[in-house]
Amino acid sequence: MISGLGSSSQMSQLFSRLDSKSQGYLEKSDLASAFGAISGGDDSAVDEVFAAFDTDSDGKVTESEFASTLSKLQEELDAQFGQMRMQGGMPPPPPAGDEGFTQEELAAQLEEIGDTDSDRASLIADVVANFEAADSDGDGKVSFREARAYDESQQSSASAASAGTQAASSESQVMMKIMQLMQAYGQADERTSSLLSTLA
Repeated sequence: MISGLGSSSQMSQLFSRLDSKSQGYLEKSDLASAFGAISGGDDSAVDEVFAAFDTDSDGKVTESEFASTLSKLQEELDAQFGQMRMQGGMPPPPPAGDEGFTQEELAAQLEEIGDTDSDRASLIADVVANFEAADSDGDGKVSFREARAYDESQQSSASAASAGTQAASSESQVMMKIMQLMQAYGQADERTSSLLSTLA
């Protein structure tokens, strides 16, 4: 269970911090201010996040709606963590000081891995074959984050044709924005923060 989401007192504290006008409910402008503060003015996800919280569509998010939505988020995250454990675990967090690897270094790693780790070998082979696209900052090396971002972009472009996948992706984006909000306001635990850095 992700404890950073589950405590009702923590949910209440977060709600109070977001309720900047002390009205007892949140308006879209409260979320816009919060997202603007944490993402440098980018509040593009406000409508989707507000709609996720405003379950009765009355234009206000009560503390009950807020807590209910966070509880659902907790259940979904717990299910995802369980699923990841069943499928061999979450990808590791990026190593500290991750400077990346050159195309030659990655090719050498691929030879070393062989058949021992097919998922990792597949990712490295894909990165080596598409090195320039994966090297998003153009420094001649692909870092862990660049490799994950490249892999996710390939997976998402391959599955974007499905409307169901698009809806799930949108839902995941809303979940990620809510977790960012929680992290910025000090309500996320270490596990939630780890998932956030993995998804980023």
